Amino acid sequence: MKMIRAKWLIFGALALAATIGLSACLFFLPLPKAVIEATPQMGSAPLEVIFDISGSRGQVYTLDFGDGSPTQSGTDFTTPIQHTYGDPGDYVATLTVEDARGNTDTATVTIKVQYPPLQAVLEVSVQTPPYTFAFDASGSTGEIDRYVLQFGDGDFIEGDWATATWPVYHTYPTQTASYTAILIVEDIYGQDDMDWETVDTPAP
Repeated sequence: MKMIRAKWLIFGALALAATIGLSACLFFLPLPKAVIEATPQMGSAPLEVIFDISGSRGQVYTLDFGDGSPTQSGTDFTTPIQHTYGDPGDYVATLTVEDARGNTDTATVTIKVQYPPLQAVLEVSVQTPPYTFAFDASGSTGEIDRYVLQFGDGDFIEGDWATATWPVYHTYPTQTASYTAILIVEDIYGQDDMDWETVDTPAP
């Protein structure tokens, strides 16, 4: 009986020592560290951003992109993370790193997504007969959704940019007159731009 009791005491002491050793190892492990870098941090929508979290330290990470899309979690800190921001705005991406003890650290980076460039371009050329003109807006640039073309005499056309065909032709009712033709384009974000040309109808 004494020998059995002694063995149990030895096993108990070893188990206690192992537990204390493991706790001590965990205690002296470095705390988690969150490091996040983004390339680029600014640009026009849609903006593709690459996040680098390789400088972080921990067991698991969670990355909140700040735009309402699902977060991304994992244990691989070395592979860059790609995300596309579709709409203009300022977004704060938040990285949270957690270690085996439940300790956490966070880091953030701000992504500024700008409106893409939008430019209305209207070109006008005289046709035959000389008071008929061709209007060409095909040189306009941007994420254009709709357009309105006012000929300056009360007539106008409008429609979806995707189905527009250029040039369009318009005959003015009065000769030896001056009109201001105005092109207005609107993009998918609700931004607009305009261009105009003075149209002088010649004498007969």
